[in-house]
Amino acid sequence: MSSVEQTAGSNEQLTVRPHRRGTTSLALGAAALAMMMCPFLPAWVPNWFRFFPVYFIAPAGIGAVVSGLVALRRARGQEATASRARAGVALGTTAMVLSLAVIVWAIWALKQAYR
Repeated sequence: MSSVEQTAGSNEQLTVRPHRRGTTSLALGAAALAMMMCPFLPAWVPNWFRFFPVYFIAPAGIGAVVSGLVALRRARGQEATASRARAGVALGTTAMVLSLAVIVWAIWALKQAYR
């Protein structure tokens, strides 16, 4: 086997490996949604574990959206690799919208209570 054949064989192995774009976005989006459920943990769970992750919902959601959009831009034309990035953007956007809706509802409820 010549060195040209060995090089060609090793290049074929490298090109067959799929790109893992969008995994960071998917992980951040899933983490943001999981952090939204922390306040609903049972009462025996320490309070710091129940309420501390709430402060990281917005950064994780923003990170999911930004990294997902970057991955989508880099994966143009590769439908198989873009699905993780789309899911991450969707999860991050959902986490951001739900947390914003809860904040708006809390402000409205407090205004109604003090009238």
